[in-house]
Amino acid sequence: MARFLFYDDKIINLMIENEKPCGGAAVQSYGWIKGLLAEGQEVVIMTDTSTKEKLKEECKNIKLVPFFDRKKGIRWLRWLYYRIPDTYKKIKAVKPDYLYVSIASWSNFLVVLMCRMLNIKFIQRISNDNVINMGYVKNSSAVGRFFLFQGLKLSHHILCQNNYQLHGIKKRFPNKSVIKLSNPLYLKDAALSDDHEPGNYIAWLGVYRMEKGLKRLFEIASLMTQEQFVIAGKEGANYDSETKEYVEKLKQLPNVKFCGYLSRTEVLPYLAKARFLLNTSMYEGFSNTFLESLAVGTPIITASHINPDSIISNHNLGIIYNDVPDLCKQYASLTPEQYQQMSDNAREYVTRNHGYRVLAQRLLRYLSETDNIILGRDGRIKPLVEQTPKEIAT
Repeated sequence: MARFLFYDDKIINLMIENEKPCGGAAVQSYGWIKGLLAEGQEVVIMTDTSTKEKLKEECKNIKLVPFFDRKKGIRWLRWLYYRIPDTYKKIKAVKPDYLYVSIASWSNFLVVLMCRMLNIKFIQRISNDNVINMGYVKNSSAVGRFFLFQGLKLSHHILCQNNYQLHGIKKRFPNKSVIKLSNPLYLKDAALSDDHEPGNYIAWLGVYRMEKGLKRLFEIASLMTQEQFVIAGKEGANYDSETKEYVEKLKQLPNVKFCGYLSRTEVLPYLAKARFLLNTSMYEGFSNTFLESLAVGTPIITASHINPDSIISNHNLGIIYNDVPDLCKQYASLTPEQYQQMSDNAREYVTRNHGYRVLAQRLLRYLSETDNIILGRDGRIKPLVEQTPKEIAT
């Protein structure tokens, strides 16, 4: 058994009963946490514990360590006299075998150095393609770029979501321990029926921010006037002026309805009642909303550049479009038989590829072989077993 420390200040938003918005990186981290716990590993989470809200029952036995106070101290100087010493002390006290970080950023360089000093293996998850396609770099300073890549260079293990990330990391860091592992899917109390009846609306789910492409969503809804669109989400940290403009424009369309932020328990029923899940993002890594939608048999509509490892096209899980007119044409020509095949394929794909326990076992096997240690439950690595949709949901 190994001890894993998850370093994520936002994951607390998923752990409290009155959930708050958080990104996909925190969602997948939670999947890893549940999978590792199910496989007999010890998990500790360093996160923002300042909230006084009640934790979910399933989270009460997970040990929490307080993240540093982001408001404390003088900007930049606080890293030296407060944040670094505070974080180092807490990591040392936990004594994890592995420290997992879900988002690549410049500040991870400091955490990697701490892990190196404490003989802790640092695991960096690549949660978005923008780290590879330089999207992050374009929006960061030269100093930020330097420390971002130095942190990746010093990481002991890098976990990628798709082949694009894998090849990009291997090219930049040819001697690094890198593996591609799909996102683990953990669904709590999901009411998964055996059959999926086509819903009466097209769903859009996400945080309102620049990279989510609200302008594209407006263009699609404006042309597909015969279809009802139901938008679930909330303003994100990067709620820019263009996004705000198109949110307001969407509210004026008669075929668009906003249903607000959905808790984790509300997401699956919302997706299960949809005909399709629409993605309009500029870039993604491997969207967790894809997996949640596919798990309940709802196919995906997405642009050709948001098709991780070509799974949507290769497994016939939805519609891949080149532009808005192309989407309208494909949608209009879709037959009931073709739709049903997509829905059937969706469940089968998730069952075979994204069970949280299966992926936790794969991660443990990889770490065991790479670090030459044994990490399985009761001192052994069990054979990989598939999970059914209902097992993923418990």
